[in-house]
Amino acid sequence: MPVFAVTARHYPPELFSDDNPERAFDVAEKVKFACIQPEDGTLCDAVFAPLVIVRRAGKVLLEGHLVKTNPLYELLMQGSLHCRLVFQAADGYVSPSIYAEKPKSGKVVPTWNYVAAQFFGTLKKVPDQDLFALLEHQVDQFEHSQGSDWRLSDAPSDYIEQLSQAVFGICFEPARARTHHKLSQNRPTDKMAVVAWTQNLDTPYKTLAYWMSNPDEQ
Repeated sequence: MPVFAVTARHYPPELFSDDNPERAFDVAEKVKFACIQPEDGTLCDAVFAPLVIVRRAGKVLLEGHLVKTNPLYELLMQGSLHCRLVFQAADGYVSPSIYAEKPKSGKVVPTWNYVAAQFFGTLKKVPDQDLFALLEHQVDQFEHSQGSDWRLSDAPSDYIEQLSQAVFGICFEPARARTHHKLSQNRPTDKMAVVAWTQNLDTPYKTLAYWMSNPDEQ
């Protein structure tokens, strides 16, 4: 793993975050979906994209693709961009009703636990001649993670060639990483209660099935 510079100021506090790149890449590898934000504020809206980890020439990179109608296309055609990537892994409300202190003094309040990772680095456009290999690798990684076996070659080659003309590859080289893991570390005696609480959270809107089957939300 590359050695990244460490920032002087930490927020969230070190109890809930760290600069360990291995932990950040672990989150990225599991989540595979990031929010991309140019650091200079060039874009008003963030860009969302699935990304895979690629290890090449001693570097750990994040690669993906976007449609050419994406505003990042014109920007990257002019050169590389300094960007922030954010991978949101999990989050959830924690009720103070489960804390051991609640029946004793009542001096407890709600909180929200979460796990996320963010990277700071340089985003570049992948050369057109490398696009197909990127697409093949990305499909293989995503299919494998879901226990499926569809391959890019399963579709007609002329069909893939036609669609590939509408997309472009992106490659992100991280210079710094930070992981946020607020998981009730400040309440170690309540850990098992919090774990049990999260296992029973009723949050159907966090699943794709909810949004795809609820006509009021489309």
